[in-house]
Amino acid sequence: MSETKLTLYSYFRSSASARVRTVMNIHNIPHDTKYIHLLKGEQKSPEYSALNAGQSVPTLIIRENGGEWALAQSTAIMEYLDETYAPPGNTLLPKDPKARAQIRSIIALLCGDLFPMLSMRTLNRVKACGGQAEPWANECSTEYLTALEALLKTTSGGKFCYGDRLTLADVAFVPQMYTVLRYSPNIMEELPTIKAVFTHVSVIPEFVAADYMHQPDTPDDQRPK
Repeated sequence: MSETKLTLYSYFRSSASARVRTVMNIHNIPHDTKYIHLLKGEQKSPEYSALNAGQSVPTLIIRENGGEWALAQSTAIMEYLDETYAPPGNTLLPKDPKARAQIRSIIALLCGDLFPMLSMRTLNRVKACGGQAEPWANECSTEYLTALEALLKTTSGGKFCYGDRLTLADVAFVPQMYTVLRYSPNIMEELPTIKAVFTHVSVIPEFVAADYMHQPDTPDDQRPK
């Protein structure tokens, strides 16, 4: 493992990138970071497209055994890092099959259902079709977070998405909530379980260091006042 070198391609406002940054912080994983400015279209450059044909972030480059390979989906990157770098007995995805399945169910709702609805690509298409991004985002967030609230009532111990410990579900949850709050700042008032978990987990130092407000490429007007 000492011969492996990692490079993360990231964008400060990307919730998918924030998931990976969070896992790297939790497991203290050495890596280099390169910044891709999505609003400037840097993800469409030939050089980056050769690494990630989907022209999205994050992308993780793994250099090992004299070669390199790329991983370009945040949920796959999260699991790879957790399986490869977590200290023994301290993985973010438990061994128990039921726990793993329930955690993955939470992740799927957040990353598979809600995330695409609020992505820059989707919102740009909504506007291109004559729609308004904010009402769209608010309606989608309300629909999927209502489902998440019901799910977390069956899985959360009150402070985390699953049980009484930090898992990959929390890693997926916090960055997505920051995106939701961008368009629906008061949405958690009707979602007490979600609010309790977000209030607890979002201030954990590894999550703060990974959030969109604290990145080297964060604009000054989006940093904490």
